[in-house]
Amino acid sequence: MKTKSKMSKDAAVRNKLKRKIAEGQPGDRLPRVRDLMSEFGTSQRVVERVLAPLIEDGQITARPGAGLHIAQQPDEPEAVFNADCLILYRASESRLARRLLVELVNRLRRNGYRVEMKAFVDEAEGESFLERQGRFRCCLLQTNFEVVSVRFLARILDCADALVVDGVSLTGIDADVIGTNWREALSVGYRMLQDRGHSRIGFLTSAHDARQIAMARREFLLLSGWEGPAPHPRLHTVAALPGSYRHSDLVGALPESPSDAAASTALIIWGLVEGRLLDAVLQEKNLKLGEDVSLLLLGSVDVPSEHVSRFDIVGNSDREKLDLFETVVTARIKGSKEPPRTHYLPIYTVVNGSIQRHDATLA
Repeated sequence: MKTKSKMSKDAAVRNKLKRKIAEGQPGDRLPRVRDLMSEFGTSQRVVERVLAPLIEDGQITARPGAGLHIAQQPDEPEAVFNADCLILYRASESRLARRLLVELVNRLRRNGYRVEMKAFVDEAEGESFLERQGRFRCCLLQTNFEVVSVRFLARILDCADALVVDGVSLTGIDADVIGTNWREALSVGYRMLQDRGHSRIGFLTSAHDARQIAMARREFLLLSGWEGPAPHPRLHTVAALPGSYRHSDLVGALPESPSDAAASTALIIWGLVEGRLLDAVLQEKNLKLGEDVSLLLLGSVDVPSEHVSRFDIVGNSDREKLDLFETVVTARIKGSKEPPRTHYLPIYTVVNGSIQRHDATLA
């Protein structure tokens, strides 16, 4: 005969599971065995004893490596998923973009989710991979500003119940889109420089035609009151995507010497992920930061390798972005019925001393 203590623990675990089943939906993840052991201070044998009849009755499914889930109803055949989340990312030189994905994968796997990652060079390679796959509960797509065709998006949705996109270039589609409004960040930074007396403000960015980049260039023209038709003398574009800039890309945008009267007194740089590269160019040109030129970066305020604690920076929080991806992807894996939407990250400013007041009468 069971003791009263054993019966009470059995009942507590059983009641918890039945309540979760009643409140949840087929396919929802249930607490792990070790979590139930910890919550009720009981052994694995007790938890497995409670689970056995629930699994046998078809109320719970248990698969090695996948954990416990609420079972599908008999008239709703259970879908077979290759993994809970597929992460598709376009191969690029951006270590920051790749690092975010790796950290996200680690978080999801620690929570018991099955995750598969796949890099692709172009859409043809991505489609070829998808053709050989089954289904996924959710797909996270990272394109690093490259153009995405409607056909490719449709192919992804043929394989995934939900789509999450890194970057707000793709808005107005049936997917959760997460990213930063870089026009807003540029406006904040430009006005910071104006408030400190700068009027000869330059902007270094990519020449790529991606929507976010093109709109940021247009925003700079509007902020500076430039109507053309000649090219803006202080708009410096480089033939590389953000995150892929080289030493030579920075050299031409900075003054040739401290006495260069025609050059920008302040420069906004978007897309630089290695602050040491900018430091090296300043030393090479013998320019004093904040005296010969004020520098402002657009990027991640909490990634030290970008601003090296020297350059003022306006942009998003990399940690907040990672947290938001985890929240949204997890909700889609669980089958959230909330309508997809665009999630804009807040804009922050960190002042490290690379912007100094400029005598407006000399501008």
